[in-house]
Amino acid sequence: MKSHFLAIHPLIGTKQKPSPLHLQQRSVYYWWWAYLRRNTEYLQCCETKGEGRLSALYADFGDVREDDFRIWWGGSAQRGAYLFAERKTDLTVNKIDAANEWKEEWGENVLVVAVNLDIGRRKIQSMFAKILQNEHEGKRGRKAMGAVDSTARYPLHRNFSVYNLKRMLMVYDAYMANDSLPKNERLKLWEIGESMKLVPSAMPKKTDNAYDTRSNHNTMTMTVSRYVKNAKVIIEHTAEGRFPFSTA
Repeated sequence: MKSHFLAIHPLIGTKQKPSPLHLQQRSVYYWWWAYLRRNTEYLQCCETKGEGRLSALYADFGDVREDDFRIWWGGSAQRGAYLFAERKTDLTVNKIDAANEWKEEWGENVLVVAVNLDIGRRKIQSMFAKILQNEHEGKRGRKAMGAVDSTARYPLHRNFSVYNLKRMLMVYDAYMANDSLPKNERLKLWEIGESMKLVPSAMPKKTDNAYDTRSNHNTMTMTVSRYVKNAKVIIEHTAEGRFPFSTA
């Protein structure tokens, strides 16, 4: 039976024919790995082969310092499925004749109904339809991740945009690289934003006056600052096995 994930899983291909990077990056699980790789405390745990406060997390996520996501996700350990796949159950619809036939692995998202068989079949069908209408939410729309009864070892914390996660991390990496430069060589935040064309409407134009320029710089500064702030929070909480957790 194939593993089931609540979100799109990455396509990694085979050793002989690996999938291109964009098919790996389309999955939120790729970005969980990528953000964890920026967590300095976890990287120190990798250095010591799992010693310290994050030893339990290391036992599950392992060493993330290898650049190849495919190796981390797959292989004989099938780490991606182990961490993020929903736990399998053979339950669809079962008739239970006694209380001791209940199986704990069925979880909490199961409806138990007692039926009086002296009632006519049509009436029972009508009553059952009403119960389903009230109890079963169906699959319309996108349910909030926080409200999903996930059985994964590491469920997703909230809804997400893969595009935003990628963009946020790119800004964070640019900010950190800039911060490592000598002080006289560092760009201002608005210059980082312009170099990445973060806000198209705030890019400089020939017709800009002094007010337009200040306004554009403020917009870029605030945008870069927001991305970096949220990226730092998400990175911090990867050490708790939560993703994506941010203030946004």
